[in-house]
This record gives sequence, C-alpha cells and structure tokens, in this order.
Amino acid sequence: MRRWNFAINDGQIRNRWSATWFFIIFTIAWYLIVQTYFGHGIVGMVKSGALVGELVNQGEWYRLCSALFVHVTTLHLLVNMFSLWSLMIVEKLLGSAVWLVLYLLSGIVGNLFSYLLLPGNDASAGASGAIFGLFGAMLALALLRILPGVVRNQLLLILAVNVVLDVSNHDIDWLAHLGGMLTGILLTIGYVKALRKPLLWRASAFVLCTLTAVCLLFTLFMPIPGI
Repeated sequence: MRRWNFAINDGQIRNRWSATWFFIIFTIAWYLIVQTYFGHGIVGMVKSGALVGELVNQGEWYRLCSALFVHVTTLHLLVNMFSLWSLMIVEKLLGSAVWLVLYLLSGIVGNLFSYLLLPGNDASAGASGAIFGLFGAMLALALLRILPGVVRNQLLLILAVNVVLDVSNHDIDWLAHLGGMLTGILLTIGYVKALRKPLLWRASAFVLCTLTAVCLLFTLFMPIPGI
C-alpha cells in the first residue's frame, strides 16, 4: 500500500498538463484534417502515414511512428480514443514523462513487430499498439502488487478477451498489440524496480516527442513513389 500511495503522489506532482488529452485531441485532428485532405481510402491512409512494409524498405522509416495517428474508419478512431481515455489512470500514477515514453515507444515497437513479421504489402494503422503499451503498464503494476488484486484479475480477463478477438479477426494487427504490451510491461517494471529518475524519463520523452514531430513532418511533405 505504501508503494501504491507513493506512485499516485509522484504522478500528481508532475501532472500539470495532460499528455493523454493532448494525444486524444491531436489524433482526432489528424484524422479530421490530414486524412480528410488525403482521402479516407487506402491511398489516403498511405499518404497520411499508414505502415506499409514495402515503403519502409524503401527508406520511409518514419511510418513506424506516423502510423500511430492514422485510423481506418471513424469507428476505429473512436474505439481507440475511448480506450486511451479509459487508461488515463496510467498518466496519473506514473506521471506525464513516463506516460509519453510508454505510449510512443510501445506504439513504435508494436509497429516494428508488424513490419518485421507481416507481409510487406500489408498496410496497418492505428494507435492500438501504443494503447496496449498502457494496458501492459497497468498489468505490470497489478502483477507487482502496486494495484489491488481485483484490478489484476480484471486486467487478465480483459487480456483473455482481447486474445480471442485478435486470433479470430484477421483484420486486427495482433502483432502490434503484442509488441506494444510487452514494451509497456518491461518499461513499467524497469521504472518501478530501478529507473525512478525523473531526468531520464523527461529526456527520453523529449527525444521521442521530437522524433514523432519529425516523422509527422516527413509524412506531410515526402512524396510517395508510385502514388
């Protein structure tokens, strides 16, 4: 219980703004402005930054990050943003800097899993890999007994349901989910056990946010061969 209280207080001290709300608003704006401009079909998704292995092979590495902000349909966007909102507790517990590292790095690693293991012509998009990173963080906190046992049981039930959905629906990029969740678990365990150094997480968050901004600028201004 002492560790639980310390985590909440530590997060509240550093949470003077909400990274969660910023990314919800920015992701919705990307869909409404950028994807509407390029079009909501497959070509528009690719122009807006969706992950396509063949294009990454041609040097468009920025898609490993930009794909986090691209969504297939309005329903896809709303489901992901609701899930992101429902996991806002992660930022309150761990602080904005740790949240930013968890969200962005989990999303990038999840997309890397997809890139390495899916066929090169497949296109994938969405924030679910990053969201599963936050889910992995919650699961790690529960398994470390920082969160109550009832939370752990609920998370394991949700995980089981998602595994069934991922396996039964071929349109779901389960590799991004897996990569994101594993990243979230490992980062959270590292933070709790050994790396509670605010400067390290703030510097990492700054680097990842800068990288994200660069990736999105590449998305907007780099021509796509053959399109």
